[in-house]
Amino acid sequence: MRALVLHGPRDLRLENIRDEEPQAGWVKLKVRYVGICGTDKAVYSGSYKLKKLPIVLGHEVSGEVVEVGEGVSKDLLGSRVTTEINVSCKSCWYCRNGMPEHCPQRETIGLSINGGMAEHLLTRSDLLHGIDELSWQQGAFVEPLAAVLEAAVIKKPDPQSNIAIIGVGTIGLLSIQVMRLFDPATIVAIVREGSPKAKLAKSFGAHTLTYEEALEFVKREKLGFDYVIEATGSPDGLDKALKLVRPRGVIVAKSTHGGSVSLDYTDLVVREISIIGSRCGPFNWAIELLKSGCVRIDDLISSTYKLERGNEAFRRSFERDQVKILLEVT
Repeated sequence: MRALVLHGPRDLRLENIRDEEPQAGWVKLKVRYVGICGTDKAVYSGSYKLKKLPIVLGHEVSGEVVEVGEGVSKDLLGSRVTTEINVSCKSCWYCRNGMPEHCPQRETIGLSINGGMAEHLLTRSDLLHGIDELSWQQGAFVEPLAAVLEAAVIKKPDPQSNIAIIGVGTIGLLSIQVMRLFDPATIVAIVREGSPKAKLAKSFGAHTLTYEEALEFVKREKLGFDYVIEATGSPDGLDKALKLVRPRGVIVAKSTHGGSVSLDYTDLVVREISIIGSRCGPFNWAIELLKSGCVRIDDLISSTYKLERGNEAFRRSFERDQVKILLEVT
C-alpha cells in the first residue's frame, strides 16, 4: 500500500509498504482523511525525537473498517470510525484506574507504531468510535478536539473567568470554541502582529491582542488572566503564559514541540501558579460537540492535499496563513 514514511528530519517519502492483516482483536481501516498536527510538524522538523524511525505519522484519522481480526464482530465492516491513539496493555495500574494514555507499555499510533498517513491503518477494535453523523473531515478533528477537552476534564475554568489563549493554530481556535461552553467573562486570543488567523479567532467570539498589548494590559491593571491556555507550539510559550496569568491562576500547557523551556520558577512558586499538562481526551464528548454544531471546523481547514503531495503539505503547514492541513487519502 502507499504510505508517507518519515526516515528522518524533513525526509518524508511516498513508498509502497507491506499491507499487513489485522491480528486478533484488531481491525484495518481504509483511511479517508488524516490531519497534520503540531506534533507531526515537530517530528517532521526533528525537534521532537522519536525512538523509532522510519515510521508512518498521523493520528488524527477518519476511515472505514474494511477488515477485522479474529474475535472482532464482522458487523463492524463498513463502519465509519475514528480511533483513539494509545494502545495500552489494559492490565497495569494506570489502565485499571482509567488512565490508559499513561500506560508504561502503551504504543501510540503515528508516534511509536505506524499511523494514518497511509491507505490503510491498523488499530485495536476497542479504540474505535463511530462517526456516522459526521463528515469524513469532521472525523479527522475528533482527536484534536478531544485533546482540547481534556484540559476541562482535569480543571475546568470557573464561571465568569477571564481566559487567555496564546496561539491561534488548530488547538487555539478549538480552545476558543470550547471555552465558550463554560460561561467566561471574556476570552482573549493572543496573536502575533498581522496574524492572518486573528479574524478567525474573532469569528469564534474572542477578542484579540498581541502579546505585548496583553502584557501591557496586565501591568496596567495589575490583574492577570484567571485561566491561560498555552498553544503556541513554541518553547517560549510557557514563559509568556506565566507572565499573563494572575496569582493562583491556571496555565494549561498544550504544546508538544519537543524542546526544553525556560521560565521564572521562583515567580511560579511565589504566585502559586498551577500548570496543567493535558494530552488525550474524551472522544465521545468531542463527537457530540461536532455533531451538534457547538464546535465548527469548516473554517479551520485551510488546505487539503492528496497523499502523494505529502511533502508539499508538510512544507505548507509551517506557513502563517495555515491552520489545519488535511491529507485526503482515499
